[in-house]
Amino acid sequence: MVNNILVIDDDPAVRGAFKLILEDEGYNVREAECGEDGIAMAQSLRPDLIFLDLRMPGIDGVETLRRLKGMDDSLNVYLVTAFATEFMDQLKAAHDEGLQFELASKPLSASQIKNIAQVVRIAKDHEARRANHHKLVLTLYVVSLNAETRRLVEQISAVLTGIYEPGHWVFDVVEVLGMPEKALEQEVFATPMLVRDLPKPVLKLLGDLSRMSSVMAAITTQTQSTGAQTVIV
Repeated sequence: MVNNILVIDDDPAVRGAFKLILEDEGYNVREAECGEDGIAMAQSLRPDLIFLDLRMPGIDGVETLRRLKGMDDSLNVYLVTAFATEFMDQLKAAHDEGLQFELASKPLSASQIKNIAQVVRIAKDHEARRANHHKLVLTLYVVSLNAETRRLVEQISAVLTGIYEPGHWVFDVVEVLGMPEKALEQEVFATPMLVRDLPKPVLKLLGDLSRMSSVMAAITTQTQSTGAQTVIV
């Protein structure tokens, strides 16, 4: 979620307006009156969103943008100015350098300021969900399913349901019907290794399964980060 917003503008009235509007929406807003101060603030605490003026004393907004992006290319920067035409050549040069930014014209209404923050917030939320996305494919090979095995399989399914969102996990149980050669043909034992990123409740239940004579083969998992691996139980 977007929490920290930095406003870099030499006009205290502009900074005050942004602060009033955004804090009313629950954001933490910091103010900088020049590019140098804004860069120092961004270094001390990474902002989720930066509103940056172009015409300022000292280094202008384009140079401030360049230095901010040099620190962290992923910063979300909105250039807010009434002098876009005056800075057009510099803005084009910055774009050609590969610097990513958005451009908005002053004056911005309260609703426009809120909408910009909301758009960035939604994008950040989607990014966070993608980063936390953990696709799990779990396969249990057993000699045959009996009442005890079924009970633990149901417990594993319940734990996975509580941890992962629908569609982010698959749990398959394969009966090999007393034929270990079938498991060997499928290379179940090809890469024995402990998958440490399995949730601890699942690992505990797998440990319970490993003590059953009806569980003969392995647990295979596939995650987004590690690819396919196998756990011998």
